[in-house]
Amino acid sequence: MKQAWLRLVRGLDNPIVRQEGMSRMRTWRAPLAITIYLGLLGGFGYAVFAVGVISEQISHSTQSTTALGAATFDSMTVFELVLVLLFAPALAAGAISGERERQTFDSLLVSRVSAFGIVWGKLVASLAYILLLVASAIPLFAFVFIFGSIEPDQILITQALIVVTAFTVGSVALFWSALFKRTLAATVSAYGSAFALYGLSAAIGALFTYITSVRYQSAGISMPPDFGLHPLIFGNPFTAFVTLLVPQAYGVVGSIHLGRLLQLLVLDTGPVSQWGPAITSWQLSLYTQGTLALLCVFGAVMLVRGRRALPLRRAAAKAS
Repeated sequence: MKQAWLRLVRGLDNPIVRQEGMSRMRTWRAPLAITIYLGLLGGFGYAVFAVGVISEQISHSTQSTTALGAATFDSMTVFELVLVLLFAPALAAGAISGERERQTFDSLLVSRVSAFGIVWGKLVASLAYILLLVASAIPLFAFVFIFGSIEPDQILITQALIVVTAFTVGSVALFWSALFKRTLAATVSAYGSAFALYGLSAAIGALFTYITSVRYQSAGISMPPDFGLHPLIFGNPFTAFVTLLVPQAYGVVGSIHLGRLLQLLVLDTGPVSQWGPAITSWQLSLYTQGTLALLCVFGAVMLVRGRRALPLRRAAAKAS
């Protein structure tokens, strides 16, 4: 236990993190990116709020300020997740492949930093900037408390989902960066993976949900009240935001038992299983994304470790 704690401390006290952080924040690009990020997010939130006010005046509806504030917060949260999905691959895709292109990667390999230290340092340095963007946007969401429409736990969970999503996308991008020698190939693969994970998977999950409902109808079985969505779409962070922020607009149950999730995974139309704990959408999203991120970090460490051992094997082959 003590050794594991010491490894964690060494991982946080990483020279790569310090070097990357100083070099990234010294340039004019860092404050410019933060300004653009906050400008886009704040402008989008103001536009949603203004459209809601204008629509209320035109239609002479009696929409409460609480509902208007909640709608603005929901839209800004989803838009922030989209911005994170756009920023994170670009920040992490060139972490290792960029070192190869600058021909400085061999210097890292011969240093005393372990393969895990290299990968972890590059990942933390890339995601620290994303965390800075997320933290800088918190004051924009604070105005929602004026309307009393959002609970503090909802803000905490949504921000945790955004951070975990950024960590997952960054880990996937870092894996491609360790695999490819060129930053362009790693960046394209990172964005393609992000689209497949959060866009294509949701579309496939919606298709599988529809196929399951059609199989119920063709078999003459009435649709169960707790039908549920396919895990591919139920565990999507966008679905998690809907179930968390707008539960009244969610057409099916907000939590599904583990046994039922397994049934939906294989398109089973049998009796609804109540086995296992009830899992909400945001919990499933955190579990699946965290597991994928750990697998990508492990894969990147193995690739860097193999790269480090390659010169040693060549030297041994020449000596023999």
